Amino acid sequence: MARTTFNNGGMEEKKGPTFFKIIKTGFNTEDLRIPPKFRRHLLNELSDRATLNLMDSSNSSWTVDVSQTEGEIYFKNGWQKFVRDNSLGNFEFLVFRYESDMQFSIEIFERNASKRITFPNVRTHRQAAGIHTQSCQSNKLKEVKEEEEDYQDNKEEEAATLHNLEGPAFTSIVGQNLYNLAVPTDFSMKYFPLGYYTIVLKNSEAREWEVSVVPNGKDASCNTVKLSAGWAAFRRDNQINSGDTCTFELVESKTMLVHIDPK
Repeated sequence: MARTTFNNGGMEEKKGPTFFKIIKTGFNTEDLRIPPKFRRHLLNELSDRATLNLMDSSNSSWTVDVSQTEGEIYFKNGWQKFVRDNSLGNFEFLVFRYESDMQFSIEIFERNASKRITFPNVRTHRQAAGIHTQSCQSNKLKEVKEEEEDYQDNKEEEAATLHNLEGPAFTSIVGQNLYNLAVPTDFSMKYFPLGYYTIVLKNSEAREWEVSVVPNGKDASCNTVKLSAGWAAFRRDNQINSGDTCTFELVESKTMLVHIDPK
């Protein structure tokens, strides 16, 4: 049952019940189980769709499929996109508040326990998860038109060029997109298989960050990838700004040494 409180002006404000989840790649990034004790808040309104909204942001929402399996309730298709769009990495902390009618508001806390105050620049997603256009090319055209985030990915990919160091490498001019970095097509096809997995980025001091690799497109036939969850932390911790140049050198099968050249 929602609690009723009073704000400074004396107006009633209802706050819904909450639960939290700690993100762990491969454990709850493909689907998310609703805690058993929380299910009682949903049973009277349960449907096959739910809407996830970022608290303090009115620009983005995600539609996810809701599945019941042996009495358990899960977020399924669409949850993966929420994870990718928000670049969620290991041990980041999410607080879910149930508003009503299968609407959830979500707060994201970084691994340093600070609340995230920047949000992905994507528009509202109202189509059911898993619906794709028929080709990679049509997806790209649609993304450029509809999502500034994906448009920025394309700009970064166009700016990226291949270089030869001791190991295979590519150089990219970092754009304004805080949450993703596109890998050039030639490099992606040769060294990065399609799928969802993690790699390690190292800086010049040999510090390491775990970063997710995800397909760079909505259609599985697209053959390029991008750096996603964890890239924002790497960029922030190394003070990488828009316009800086980064050279990514593949030193092991899933480890890259990043050479940073400020603009």
